[in-house]
Formats: sequence, C-alpha cells, structure tokens
Amino acid sequence: MENTKTNGRSKFVIAAGLMIMSLTMACNSALSPILAEVGKSFPDASDASIQIVLTLINLLTLPMMLLEPLLERRMTKRNIALLGTFLMLVGGLLPQVMNTQLWMLYIVSAIIGTGLSFVVVTSSSLISDYFTGIDKSRVMGFQSIFVSIGGTIIAKGSGMFTANWGWEKGYLVFLIAVPIIICIWAMVPKGEVPEQAASTESKSAISGSMVYFGILCLITGIFVATFNTNIAMYIDRNHIGDASTAGTVSAIMQGIGILGGLILGNVVKTFKRFTIGAAIIVMAIGTALVGLSTSFPVICVGAILMGIGFAIRNPSAVTFSANMVDPSQASIAIAIVSATYNLGNFLSAYIVNPVAAMLGANISMRFILSAVALLIIGIVACIKAPTTDQQALDSQN
Repeated sequence: MENTKTNGRSKFVIAAGLMIMSLTMACNSALSPILAEVGKSFPDASDASIQIVLTLINLLTLPMMLLEPLLERRMTKRNIALLGTFLMLVGGLLPQVMNTQLWMLYIVSAIIGTGLSFVVVTSSSLISDYFTGIDKSRVMGFQSIFVSIGGTIIAKGSGMFTANWGWEKGYLVFLIAVPIIICIWAMVPKGEVPEQAASTESKSAISGSMVYFGILCLITGIFVATFNTNIAMYIDRNHIGDASTAGTVSAIMQGIGILGGLILGNVVKTFKRFTIGAAIIVMAIGTALVGLSTSFPVICVGAILMGIGFAIRNPSAVTFSANMVDPSQASIAIAIVSATYNLGNFLSAYIVNPVAAMLGANISMRFILSAVALLIIGIVACIKAPTTDQQALDSQN
C-alpha cells in the first residue's frame, strides 16, 4: 500500500482507523451466547420471541442502511460512523437498567441495530473513497480480519460475562466502543459533506443485476442466521455446555474469520464470480455438521467452516456490489445488499422454526433444514452468479 497522505493523514493511518472502526461489525452474531440465558429469564416467551432480541438488530439495518446515504447529505461519513459506534455503546449500557421486560431488550436491539447500520455502510464506503484497485481489495481483506477479531472479542466476552454475572452483563462488551470512538476521531479524516449535483451519466444502482443480488442476499440471510440464533439454545438443550460454551463456539466462528480475511484475495482471484456461491456451500457444510452431531469437537469444526464461509461471503458481497455501480452510488449499492441480507436474518426465526418443526421436534432440524437450503442457494449462486468476473476482480477504475 502506497503510504501517501490524504487530508493530512497517511493512507496507513486511515486504513488502521477504518479497521478499528470495523471491530463492532459482527456484534449482531457475536451476541448469540446470551440468548439461552435470556430465554430462562422469560420462560413464557417462545423461541422466536427470544431470537428477536438478536434478529431485531438485523431488521433495523434495512431502513437505517437505506437512510444512511441520505444522512451523507448533511453529515460526513466519519461523523455518521462516530454516531453509529456511540449508539452501540448506549445499547450496551441500557440493559443494565432496562432488563425486566422483553420489550425493553427489543428497544436495546433497535438502538444497536441503528448504530451497526451506520458503521457497516460508512466503513465500506470510506474504503472505496480512499483506496482503489489492489489496495482496495487488500484493505477489504484486512477489514474482514478485524471484523472477525471484534466478533471474537464480543462473542467470548459476552459468553463469559453472561456465565459469571448474568446476561445483562453480557451487553457490557460494548464498552469496547469507547476506545473505538477515540480512534475513529483521531485517525479517520473528517471529510466533507458532498455537494449534491444532478448527474445524467451515473449508472442506476437499482439495476436488474442488483435486484437479483439483493434477493440472493435476502434468501441467504434467512438460513445463515440459524447458526447464530440457535447455537446457544442447541448447546443448552442438548446439555453440551452453558453460555460460556456457546461463547467459545461463537468466538471460534468469529476468530477463524481471520484466516478467511487472509485468504480472501487469493480466493477471489481463484473463484472470481463463483466466490460467493462457493462460500455459501462451505457454510452449508458447517451448518450440517452442527445439526448432525452433539459432539463438541464436531460443533467446533462446523463453527470453523461457518466462520471461513462468512468471512469470505460478506466482504465479497460488499465489494462486488460497490463494483457493480458508479462510485458515487457505492453507498446505496452496499446498503441494498447489506440490508436485504440482514432482513433475511430477521425473518429467519419465522420461516426456519415452523418449517423445521414440521420435520421434527428436535432443534437440530433447524440446522439440517438450513444446511440443505444453503447448499441449494450456493449451487444457484454458482450457476447464475450475481456479478461478472471483471466486477469480482475489482477492475473498476
């Protein structure tokens, strides 16, 4: 990476700031260890009602990610990211006093989801602003590594806090937002609010290919979410372990994403437009291993495969979507694929739970159903890839 300066800061410092900003981007999945204990605190609530605590974070990303490009007309991207990180901090503190009713946790999830939405879109958009070509691909790969590191910290931290002091304290892992806010402010240029000018030459972000990509992300999100929203209950009901054990599994999934980030560039060069389909198939295998076994080592292997697939699929989807449109519309394209994927995460419990219940009463059927669905989706994504090889290889100037 050429260490030139932008707005008085070197590209290296900017990249480091953006990586640190990304540490909270996996919080929606890394909080899964608390779900089983939340369920015990609200025994009259259904599984779907408990899962909403996690999936509502994903639902809020749909409107908020679409709102974020509009906020860019009034705020700089860095300030939007600071606002988002601050909201996640607030979401971590509120459960310490708002914890007696389930709807209180829904409010907390809405706040965290809003903050997450702002961070996801702005971090990826800022990478597109400050880096191009191979540097952009490298920074996206490093971003995936930092997302995994942050996810590992949040997953293991929330599991340990929950096991030792209760699920309310599990939210305190969001105190990580304090140093992150300081680093964003110090390392990422403030930027400027862009002047709005009409352009007749820009390509529309809502093309037929983008609609297909969004639908593919929506369906994928429905079945990928099964792992995170059910793993704590699966471990608890099969007497495999407690919240700390669930935290370990989630941390393995997030931590192995570091490997996914390191190999991301080579994977994209090798698989090109088939990258996303191949990653989904890997996640299908990981999900199947969990559903077919109550052995902790086998579940960990499943978590490893989920982590690798997740770390390759997610940054690839963001990068590919940005390459499908004019650079000025990158934020909108990223918002579309991210929001539809997170909407799928929210819908997961309402689709997977009842269908799996028709196939069998054991919670393992949720994993098996999702594994089969992900395998089919992965094959479809390979047969009809959402992007071209050129877009996948980030050849857009």
